[in-house]
Amino acid sequence: MNVKKIFLLLIIFLINFDLISQTNLIYDENFNDSNTEWDKNDKNEGYSNVQNGVLMIKSSPEASLHWFGSQIFINYKMDFTIETQIKQVSGKNSQGYGIIWGSRGWENSYFFLISSSGYYSVGAYFRSEYEEIQPWTKCENINPIRTYNTLAVEKIDKTYIFYVNDDAVYTTNFRPFYGQIQGFMLQGDVNCYVDYLKVYNDKPDIDIAEIQFKGSKKNIGPKVNCSETDIAPIISADGKILYFARGNYKGNYNGTNDEADIWYSEKLPDGSWSAAKNIGPPLNNTGVNVVVNAMPDGNTLFLEGLYNSDGSFRSDQGISVTHRTANGWAVPKQVKIDNFYNKNIYETYFFTTDQRVLIMSIERDDTYGDKDLYVSFRKSDGSYSEPKNMGPVLNTFGDEGTPFMAPDNKTLYFSTSGMKGFGSNDIFMSKRLDDTWLNWSKPKNLGEEINTSDWDTYLSLSARGDTAFLVSTANSYGYEDIFIIAMESDFKPEPVVLIKGKVLDYETKKPVGAEITYQDLATGEEVGIAQSDPKTGAYQIVLPYGKLYGFRAEADKYIAQNENIDLRKVSGYQEITKNLYLMKMEVGEVIVLNNVFFEKASPKLINTSYSELDRIVKIMKDNPTMKVELMGHTDNRGDKDLLMKLSQDRVDAVKNYLVSKGISATRIKTSAYGGTQTIHKNDTEFEHSKNRRVEFKILEL
Repeated sequence: MNVKKIFLLLIIFLINFDLISQTNLIYDENFNDSNTEWDKNDKNEGYSNVQNGVLMIKSSPEASLHWFGSQIFINYKMDFTIETQIKQVSGKNSQGYGIIWGSRGWENSYFFLISSSGYYSVGAYFRSEYEEIQPWTKCENINPIRTYNTLAVEKIDKTYIFYVNDDAVYTTNFRPFYGQIQGFMLQGDVNCYVDYLKVYNDKPDIDIAEIQFKGSKKNIGPKVNCSETDIAPIISADGKILYFARGNYKGNYNGTNDEADIWYSEKLPDGSWSAAKNIGPPLNNTGVNVVVNAMPDGNTLFLEGLYNSDGSFRSDQGISVTHRTANGWAVPKQVKIDNFYNKNIYETYFFTTDQRVLIMSIERDDTYGDKDLYVSFRKSDGSYSEPKNMGPVLNTFGDEGTPFMAPDNKTLYFSTSGMKGFGSNDIFMSKRLDDTWLNWSKPKNLGEEINTSDWDTYLSLSARGDTAFLVSTANSYGYEDIFIIAMESDFKPEPVVLIKGKVLDYETKKPVGAEITYQDLATGEEVGIAQSDPKTGAYQIVLPYGKLYGFRAEADKYIAQNENIDLRKVSGYQEITKNLYLMKMEVGEVIVLNNVFFEKASPKLINTSYSELDRIVKIMKDNPTMKVELMGHTDNRGDKDLLMKLSQDRVDAVKNYLVSKGISATRIKTSAYGGTQTIHKNDTEFEHSKNRRVEFKILEL
């Protein structure tokens, strides 16, 4: 034993070791409630029962090790003590019994055992590998069989001290734990009685966002929550549909044997929520079915797990995507991720609203502890890059999970057991600091109005950002319920714009199922995709402030007319209705090139025009026999001859760009109309801008 350990032991002896000196008693179980039931690591082995003020636990002869535990949150970063009084009443004297802590099943746990023959040992399982920390060692002050022994494990700073009947018998330093099951372990065929279990944990200083909620968190009610498990709420961008997962419920696809089905509820005109409905097959099958998130378009869902081509269960590891069809949801297809693997039995995922970034809660070789947050980026073929650990600012030795990236693409909400909080799992908020997605502000706890002394997780927001949905085990109808709370300004994400409307055939005005693409016009970079409902044509997209965007709908045998919106000047949350029209690819069709811009009173193209012109290049290359006419127009203010010349110079500039990209000049005719064919009254600057345009007309196909 080294000098530091000896010195520490001397101090402990001098102060007459007293567990009550730790002021924060967080758990005190005297087993006076006969209804108390303790979890067992295997339902087919072992026995536990509370009777006459003791917990009676017994393992089976076939089990070499057996644990009985309960979820008791301990903040491992703070000092803590676990104390119990336990005695062996039958079985071999040489077999062990004692305390287990930091457990997440056999893959991760620590244990301190004694035997009635007078020996103790300390061991651990870390990522399923057994580690012998202290082999069986003789201890003189262990009481014999049928006599109580007081056992304790105390953490002071980074040192763990083990006590038998108030005497320190061993000290060591080892890694922090991340499981939150604490309880008892038995070795072989042993029968024990437990008189009490106490847990002390220093109260942490919690880094809370500096705001007090004015409203209170409310249970969303029995129309949504059931008597079992309701988790993973995902609210649609417009705040009208709430998707969630319901577990072990008789109304599931496979009844109470079904771990989780997807359910949904719709917001009613009076603000209440409709009775929940099962979304049905093919999204629900015999596996674990959970909505990862709902895209703003209302027609795309990402789902946890993988599906076979007939909709049946394939695997609970991975992600799938489904789109709305005229006949309902399509069978989900796998989202491919480079070098994807997850060593944990659990996982959660979230896609940003533009689908360019995927955040995952998984366990990999470089994970700090339980599960960590990882990031992947969408590639040109629709797959995602190899996951990268998002770093130690967000990730701890605990369990980071349920990520939710707000529509502003800057504000991240997630839950963790590894940061200072109020309970076993708290919800935190952090801000993205750069475009690597690896640098984040220090996470802030969302406070006691959201976080309780229980398990709080799964926060979700609509595009408006004013209302949060989350999950808690406190004050619930079942084991876990969905709650709702109004968000305060300090916790809200930055404002965005929700654009909604329909994709329609320009001539017939009938709905069209299409893909909507939106771009940063300054760079030409695609910044998101969406789908329209093929039955109704309805679509929605969410755009953060800060950029000039172009967006269009695309479908087979159609040509899109681009639209644009300038969001470079930040304002509040907005909802804008804008229908998108598609022209059939036919001779005589005329498309306004809305995203072709020129310098004032000049034929010089502005850089933001090139995305639109590159689209025309692609259309003409895909249709090599197509011939077109470019028609230039101005407003009608000023000298007519100068306006005519300006319109001719501008279409010539467009033609020259197309030719420079490989389009034959013989395929392009130009015409100038000056201000002779205005389409608006020219009373306002907006109308003037719409009259200044270049049109694209199909002459031959």
